[in-house]
Amino acid sequence: MTASAGTIGTTPRRRSSRRRRQALIGIVSIVPALALVLPITWYPLGVAVYHSFTKWNGIRSEWIGFDNYVRIFSSGEIFEFLRTNLVFFLSIPIILVLCMVVAVLLHEKVPGWRLFRSVYYIPTILSVVVVGFLARAIFLPDGVVNEVLRGIGLGDFAISWLETVPTALAVLLLAYFWQTLGQGSMIFLAGLSAMPPEVSEAAKLDGAGWWRRLFSIVLPLQRPAVSYFFVTNVIYVFIGLFALVYTVTGGGPGRGTTPIDFAIYQAAFQTGELGYAAALSVILMLIVGVIAWFNVMRLERGALD
Repeated sequence: MTASAGTIGTTPRRRSSRRRRQALIGIVSIVPALALVLPITWYPLGVAVYHSFTKWNGIRSEWIGFDNYVRIFSSGEIFEFLRTNLVFFLSIPIILVLCMVVAVLLHEKVPGWRLFRSVYYIPTILSVVVVGFLARAIFLPDGVVNEVLRGIGLGDFAISWLETVPTALAVLLLAYFWQTLGQGSMIFLAGLSAMPPEVSEAAKLDGAGWWRRLFSIVLPLQRPAVSYFFVTNVIYVFIGLFALVYTVTGGGPGRGTTPIDFAIYQAAFQTGELGYAAALSVILMLIVGVIAWFNVMRLERGALD
């Protein structure tokens, strides 16, 4: 009885010691990763935050407090830059539905589905720069689009697509859609492959049409894939438009197609206002951080439902 009681009495201590040992092993295991992440990620981040409060040309810096932030918001420039990001943000539901429709057609193996699957995915493996240059070449005044319009007798509709804000934004959106369609379709096709086939078959027997099945059955069952697609594209339209804008419109006409990440590049490397660019970077980081946090919380709530 005494030995048994002694064994029982030492068990909590042994468990506590084991937990401490495991915690120590975990801490030691992440030290090499932290040693790489801290200087590569957190140090530049700290430098950027510091210089956002300075007038900095890359060599000399002068502390000016919140002047950069006051300039950004008082001039309204931040809202001008975010307008382009907002246009792309509002277009995400459109490309989401297009990707879902293509994925459903491929999943149902329409005639030629193997060829179409390859054709739709090709733009995804191309560099954004290549996609941008192709879009620009197609919509130049003497590009393919205008030549086709003239060839079919619609020369009056041949315009300078990249010289007005609405049409330049439309060209950017088309390039974005073209590159995203293949990736999104593959994401949803993977989700559809895991969907029980009897659900769709039962809906067909009940008389549900193709579009009714899409919006009432397929989309609700693809919520994880939809959430993943939405989150990745929301982040992209705030921090990933630089290459596309740079190659297609250069931010013009004026600032009509300038997103915030391209504005950071212009401030830093064209006008040399590195402190101002750092302030824009901090604002962009906060925007993306809030969006990412919101979407993570939404995904966690969906997993718990």
